[in-house]
Amino acid sequence: MKSIGKFLKRIAAAASAAMVLTACGQQPEQESASPPADFSQETSSAPAKENVGTLEVAWFPSSIKSALTTVAYDQGYFDEEGVTVNCNVIQSAADALTALSENKVDVVPVGITLQLQLMADGQDLVIFGGSAQEGGAIITKPENQEQFAELSGWDGKKWASARSYTGDNIIRAKLREIGIVPEEDIEIDYLNDDTSIVMAVSKGQVDVGYITADGVQTAKNFGLSLGIKVGDVDPYYPCCRQTTSSRVISEKHDALVAYHRGLIRAYKLILEEPEKAVKIMTDQTGQTKEYVQEALYGDYASRYSPAPAKQRVIDFSSYLIGEGIIKDTDISGNIDTEIFRTALDDILAQYPDDPDYLALKEFSDKYDA
Repeated sequence: MKSIGKFLKRIAAAASAAMVLTACGQQPEQESASPPADFSQETSSAPAKENVGTLEVAWFPSSIKSALTTVAYDQGYFDEEGVTVNCNVIQSAADALTALSENKVDVVPVGITLQLQLMADGQDLVIFGGSAQEGGAIITKPENQEQFAELSGWDGKKWASARSYTGDNIIRAKLREIGIVPEEDIEIDYLNDDTSIVMAVSKGQVDVGYITADGVQTAKNFGLSLGIKVGDVDPYYPCCRQTTSSRVISEKHDALVAYHRGLIRAYKLILEEPEKAVKIMTDQTGQTKEYVQEALYGDYASRYSPAPAKQRVIDFSSYLIGEGIIKDTDISGNIDTEIFRTALDDILAQYPDDPDYLALKEFSDKYDA
């Protein structure tokens, strides 16, 4: 297998040196540790399964996208399902993938575009589950809302986006489908984050912007109008995925299955207990309750699903190929659905009539085939 370390160091200089490794919610003291005494981890009354191993998981302190991992950890689901999870605080997906290449972490629960770039270059990365899908909105000033209600109104206009955003590539692909060529028929300003995009639209520096679900509340605060929901343009498009390596799958297969059972249980909690999920994520991320509510359950929020959605990942890779972002190659061999399906079968054996788990199976039957 090729090592991805040198490749990633070129795009994230000194990433591993800057990385801080610590348990979820704890100030850095050691590489991994048990939760601190004041960590509000709740557990259910379900008996814990026999422990099958330990996983080092990259954790992003302020991220809502890794809600499944955060909720499962907070609620003690991983311990109950038989896997010890050490959450390692890392500041970016590039840093996390460097850590994965250096065997410092086993799982990266966020990101997709960089993973697909590396896979297309032949690197040893495997998508084995989902974290978030969809999420994101088109924003403009209220007086321009009608004009930008459809993508056909973008011709000749100025658009602000962030090139690293998943939804950016969805919009670009869909514009091409209707004959509007990005950077030829539309002028594009690439900015660093949602806040910069909101400010550019608010000041009239651009006509329209694309932001992630994380920036929706900020756009509302600035009085901007929310237009196209990107998930309506391309339903279930993949956002953050769960990534590991073939080495970890070979060495820690059963631990990954147990980890996925925890994610599946967190998926159900997010669906059924919104107040509890908002409190967990507010406490864990340090974000405001208003921000978390919008990012988890708002009209433009991501959907939090642990299914790999293999077909949708392949579709997204074709968009990236069309934009020249990744090599024209087949990445289907880098997507593992067996781990998730085994975990889901385990859960369904316990709860065969549960509508949420059955809906998850139906989704997976369609998109993981």
